[in-house]
Amino acid sequence: MTTGFSNSVILPDNLPAIEPEDFTPVDPRYLKLIYINHLISGVIIGLILLFLFILLQNEVPGWVGWTSGGVFIGIIIYSLIISRLSFFKRGYLIRERDIAYQRGLIRYRLTSIPFNRIQHVELIQSLIAKRMGLARIKVYTAGSAADDLEIPGLPLEVASRIREFLTGKISPDEQD
Repeated sequence: MTTGFSNSVILPDNLPAIEPEDFTPVDPRYLKLIYINHLISGVIIGLILLFLFILLQNEVPGWVGWTSGGVFIGIIIYSLIISRLSFFKRGYLIRERDIAYQRGLIRYRLTSIPFNRIQHVELIQSLIAKRMGLARIKVYTAGSAADDLEIPGLPLEVASRIREFLTGKISPDEQD
């Protein structure tokens, strides 16, 4: 009695390759947005450190404040350099049956989601991103409270088209 079930072995050499050049890079304006976010975070943290230094200046030697400030500036410079270098590793890919996003310089990450697993899709714009005409797409799958795939740094028009495309791929039962 034959059931028609098949579960053949697929060797790694026979798997389809995803080439880095297949990925569409995020918008170059997104790098500016990353820098602005770093600047805002740096100013807030810097003000907190300055406030603590002023508050504790009689109890802490002066070299501690200068060392902390130097370390803080070094961390800011390091994060800006890493942000710039890793920016060029970001990209998304839409294929026949799935969507993928890659990122990371130090810790490379590739996330791919088949269309049949998508539950819903969000288009999000922060205040600054809205002024720059950028958006991010968040893709959610069943069984997860958090987003499973996020693609930042998309021009608003592209993000809208991707959202509509992915929403169209969701089965009618899932859209209710």
